[in-house]
Amino acid sequence: MNNIPDSDIDKLAEDIEKNAKKSMGMVSFNDLFTPSFLTSYTKFSSFNDLLEAGKYNVKSLEDFMAIQDDKFDVFINKTTKFKTWEKMQSAAVSEYLKKANNPNL
Repeated sequence: MNNIPDSDIDKLAEDIEKNAKKSMGMVSFNDLFTPSFLTSYTKFSSFNDLLEAGKYNVKSLEDFMAIQDDKFDVFINKTTKFKTWEKMQSAAVSEYLKKANNPNL
């Protein structure tokens, strides 16, 4: 009926499942906000440098969650090529998924 060998279908199914797991799982900040991403869109080479420039003292997830407000959006708008933190996150996720789906990029 179809001209695709079973082994190719199995490989395709495995690849789809692997990518689905990647896209649904948690991704670390280091994987999202790589030096390449940061130097492309900001004047910083690490996310920590970005936070330090904003005088944000972040030692835990709770510390970071506490700074996500309008002031952080203003800081992101001034120091990056993004208008808001949400837009920066979206771009980082988009780039991460592109690379995950095409490792040769």
